[in-house]
Amino acid sequence: MNTKSRNKAIFNEYSCTRCGECFHLCPELQLPLKVAKEEINNLIEGHESKYILSHCTTCFSCNLYCPINCKPYQLILERWNELYKRRGAPPIYRFVCPTMKDNIWQMLRVFMTSEELSWINTWKAQTPKGTILLISNYLHLLPFVFDNSKLLRYFTPIDALDHWEGGGYLYQGGYLDVVKHIAEKCRRDFKKWKVERVVPALDAVHWMLTNVHPFEMGVTHDCEVQNFHELLLTKINDGEIPIKKKLNLKVTIHDNCYSKAGGGKYWDSPRLLLNHSSCKIVEMKHNKANSLCCGFGAGASWKHPINIVFDIMATSKKKFQEAEATGADAMMTYCGGCLYLLWASREIFGSKIDIYHIVEIVRMSMGEVLNYPEQHIKRAWDLITIINYHLIMSLFRKPFWIDKISLEGKVLESGRYLGLRILRTFFDVPIVRILYTKIFQIMLPKMTTPREF
Repeated sequence: MNTKSRNKAIFNEYSCTRCGECFHLCPELQLPLKVAKEEINNLIEGHESKYILSHCTTCFSCNLYCPINCKPYQLILERWNELYKRRGAPPIYRFVCPTMKDNIWQMLRVFMTSEELSWINTWKAQTPKGTILLISNYLHLLPFVFDNSKLLRYFTPIDALDHWEGGGYLYQGGYLDVVKHIAEKCRRDFKKWKVERVVPALDAVHWMLTNVHPFEMGVTHDCEVQNFHELLLTKINDGEIPIKKKLNLKVTIHDNCYSKAGGGKYWDSPRLLLNHSSCKIVEMKHNKANSLCCGFGAGASWKHPINIVFDIMATSKKKFQEAEATGADAMMTYCGGCLYLLWASREIFGSKIDIYHIVEIVRMSMGEVLNYPEQHIKRAWDLITIINYHLIMSLFRKPFWIDKISLEGKVLESGRYLGLRILRTFFDVPIVRILYTKIFQIMLPKMTTPREF
């Protein structure tokens, strides 16, 4: 894939005073100020980074903490982009590349019900028209979140896997040149579809389409792009979406990494939707600008590929400890990627706190009945199985470069995956689950990348 020009002047090096506040105040790293100053200086000068490039969870907070808005987060992404050009992506990343064989979406088809597959096939086959709802890649893994909800009557649901969430999760890993190509594909598709309005189900995609694509990649979109949660609020306030049931849940909120983009423009809408559902909100110690990562972002700062899964889970464990400390009945997320990772973590760590997507909260308040939590628990073990399969396979694979972004109209087909099916059968045995989680928790501190400063 040939690299095309993009705007590389996002980080304002000339205004940066190298004060180190961005990394010192980081809720994940909390570097001593002296070390933080050394790190920002090393990143600017292109010297070796001791901590940031191998420990950052891509949570966006550093941009909010910079006193003069220099955007240090984008500096980190540029340095990661340079690393990607040299060393490629870690082998386990293959499972989140929809254009590569044995990706998570393809493999999960082995475990999906016929009903789930019918929803996905419908979303993929529909002709885009009018107002389209972009079903996010990670909600594709959990199609029962939307199910046949009445919410889908207001849109034409479209499942576009090779939009890669607008390049959102690759952007967080610093794969900037690849994101440039994804942005161009999104623009071509929107023009071909002649859609009037695009409503991404994920805030991250909204941010990519409205900010990263035009201002960092030089790719603008002619169609209107509207925030999904704001649209839901408008329809609820207008009485178009009826709220029939008071849930009376005590809920704590997981603010995902992309919610911090744009100075927190995505924080209020999910909280207002909870208010409409008569939920009592109890905030975690770290929330909004200080929110901790669900764990997913910890995979971006890999140094040794074998540590990736353990780094992710160690980060996720901190999130659960904070959520449980609130005494909440449930934790709500408004990100599909966070949702599937949090459910996998919940099963591994044996947490009892319920986890909902904001769409599920709205659906319940509309009076719709969910098959909860059975669907989530089953899917968590489906995904744990696939992740373990890829973790094992990554031991025999080398880093790679993403050279294809389009599915070119091809439909994902599930293979036989006999080994995967056998592994999943084992995980259905209660004692196997208990032994696996115990062993994983014992290995966790030994396999997590050390973070002493």
